This record gives sequence, C-alpha cells and structure tokens, in this order.
Amino acid sequence: MSSRGASKHKRSFDSLLAESINESFAILLDASALKSFLSYLQMNHKIQEKEIGQNLDVFSSELERLFGVNASKIERLVVALLFSKLGLGYEEKDEFRFEDYLRTARARGVVHNDFQKAPPVLGERDLRIVHSLGEDARKSVTQMAKETGFSRPTVTSMIDRLVKQNVLHIKAGLNIRELGFPTACIALECKLMDQRKELVRSLARCPRILMILEPSEKVNMLVFLYGEDQVTLKSTIESFRHFSGVSLVDIYHSGPPQVPASFNLPIFVEKGYTTPCGRACVDCVNYRTNECMGCPAVREYRGPL
Repeated sequence: MSSRGASKHKRSFDSLLAESINESFAILLDASALKSFLSYLQMNHKIQEKEIGQNLDVFSSELERLFGVNASKIERLVVALLFSKLGLGYEEKDEFRFEDYLRTARARGVVHNDFQKAPPVLGERDLRIVHSLGEDARKSVTQMAKETGFSRPTVTSMIDRLVKQNVLHIKAGLNIRELGFPTACIALECKLMDQRKELVRSLARCPRILMILEPSEKVNMLVFLYGEDQVTLKSTIESFRHFSGVSLVDIYHSGPPQVPASFNLPIFVEKGYTTPCGRACVDCVNYRTNECMGCPAVREYRGPL
C-alpha cells in the first residue's frame, strides 16, 4: 500500500465525513451556511459535527428540511468526496439512500481498520505448532516437541505467545451435526449505527449465536444460530423482532452444518435465573407453551446442554 493510501486508513471515518461535508458546502453554498447548519444541529438535536456519522437520519432529514432541493445535491457531493478520500469507487445507485452510501463507505473503508495494523506474522515454525494442535488439542507438550522437532520449552513458549497475540485459541468444540441441531442464517437491517452496535452486544451474549457478520449492503447484518430443535430455533428467531430499529429481512433455514461440524458453544454448568440478555424464561409465552426449551443459561432450561 502506498504511503498516501496508508494515511487514508489512519484517519477516522467521522473526520473524513466532516471534511467531505465542509467541502461540499464550500462548493455548493458557503462556509456561513455550514456554520449555521451545524449550530442548528447542536442547538436542536445536541449533535456535534463529529457525531453526524452516528446520526445520519437526523442529518439527512434536517438537511432536506432546511435546504430543500439543494439537500440531495449536497448529499451526492458528500458521498462522492468521501468515497474518493477512502480510495473507494463511487457509483450512483437508484435504490440507494444517503444512509446506504455512508454505511457502505464505513464498512468498506473503516470498519475493517483493525486489520490495517500489521498482523502477527506466522512463520513456518508457528504453523507447525498450529498444525500439530489442530490434529488433536489434547496432545502433550512432550508429544508436540517430538513431532515438530522443537524443545519442550520452545513449544510452550510458542504456544503462549500465539495465545497472547489472540491468534491461537485452544477451546473445546461441540459437534452440533452429531447432536442434530438445526441452524439458520438471519438477514437483518439495522439503519442506525448506535442501534447496530447495541444489537451486536446483545446477540453476542446469546448462547445460540454461532457467528455475526456485517456486510456493507442494505442487509447489514447476518446472524448464524442454532436451536436444539426446529421449534426452539423458530422461537429464538422470532425474539429478534423485539429489538428496536431492527428489520428481519430474510430467514434461511438449514439442517446441521456440513462444515465446520464443531463450534465452541457456551456451556453453563452453573445455571442462573435470568438469561445473559436479562430475560426470564418463566415469563416467556413460548417457554410456557413448550415452544422453546428455554435458554441454556437458566435453571428452567429443558434441553440437552
């Protein structure tokens, strides 16, 4: 990556968005118009310039209300400038709104900024250790030393380093194919960034969630989950409709996964009275009518885990 390209990724999305807004007003209107508009957002909505990226719906609606036909021109120029600053190709799409473009820009240009820092380098020696553990994580250090040709202290040191770097995870997985657990992929749309972050935090606490992805499309969240049976899976999916600001766009049902078969599922040996998301199964209609086994984290759970 060129030094110019690298510098783009080091700058935050919000700073680039603010810069694009400033330039757009300067080209189409003037600096005083921008100053008045920013003062209006601060006075009426408590939104600072750096917070516009988290309040795109308010920004867009107030822009249209105050500037009329010029609002769409400002938005298009903001998008074009922002995409350019992020090194992204800009293409107008009939079905896209201002928020859709900004969501795409954030996902493609900034959300993955964590990966812009230099990742840990896995050398040939590291890969031999990972390969040995991948065959059977129950192997002793002595056995791994014999297989890799390294000394026992070296094996121990390399494993500790990879774990500390968060590159290597050594955990037990359950084969949900053997358990016969059905799965599903849920496509969700969550327009506001703050609501999406809260949704991710909530879903991450759910024992049945296997994976969460954030595509840079209108459907901006894909959730993979399991259920102990189809009835419980359906009940879990229906609970997603209660999240504020979230639209359940599509559901793809499946049997147990073909690849991979095993997942590191949260196991609650000591079960409590409330679920990780703060609900009580005994208060749930689906639980009382046997349409859900309950959460694996609570005492009322009727399932196999």
